[in-house]
Amino acid sequence: MANRVRGFSGAAFVMAATLALSLPAQARIYKYVDDNGRQVFVDSLSKVPQQFRDQLESRDEYSEQLSPEALSLERNERADLERQQQEVQQRRKLEQLLRDMETAVKIANNRVLVPVTVVYGGRSAKTRMVLDTGATSTVFHKDALRSLPFVSRPAGHARVAGGGTIQTETVSFDRIEIGPYKVSNVRAFVIDHQGASVGNDGLLGMDFLMNAKYRIDYERQLILWEPEHYAELQSLLKKLDEAPAQNTPVQ
Repeated sequence: MANRVRGFSGAAFVMAATLALSLPAQARIYKYVDDNGRQVFVDSLSKVPQQFRDQLESRDEYSEQLSPEALSLERNERADLERQQQEVQQRRKLEQLLRDMETAVKIANNRVLVPVTVVYGGRSAKTRMVLDTGATSTVFHKDALRSLPFVSRPAGHARVAGGGTIQTETVSFDRIEIGPYKVSNVRAFVIDHQGASVGNDGLLGMDFLMNAKYRIDYERQLILWEPEHYAELQSLLKKLDEAPAQNTPVQ
């Protein structure tokens, strides 16, 4: 009985070794879409043009028995592909974080027009305000907020250009928002704007912006929130963009 068991084990070993030698090795097939919209399949990452590597799809396939050199090349190409895919994901994440810290503005005639959302009683109104760092208070034109059911209180009179005066009122808004910057329970003034249209809905004063960290990019017409952190993210993105030039592509 013992001899039969040993004989069976030896035969099984020989069969397993034979199967191992005859089975094909696993390789990887890469797919991308070229400029003509054609799907292209290749068996090596080095055959994929650099401009198409961010859209690569790959899957495992079986090919003929690979030599140690071919297996080493395959492993290197696979590692390179995974690294590039990680870089693409990191780049997209950084780009999204930067976009979330930007607010588009319009700069004309030395004025910065800012999109401002005002929330009151569960409703919101979108306005376009002049960012005025010299103004101590925020003032809205009442007609820009007509969709809001706000309750106001008399606050006296204010002098306007030309020497006249107008009635002012105060409102405690639930929230005022500019992009990611939001302040709750904001007290601001509202007035009945008189005369011709001025192309804005009031003045955004320092009572709203005094605690905000921001910088105005006049060239790109953007407000950059948390500018120090924004610069750090830009630096990381720049390093990531420069990284491919420092790596020798697999040939």
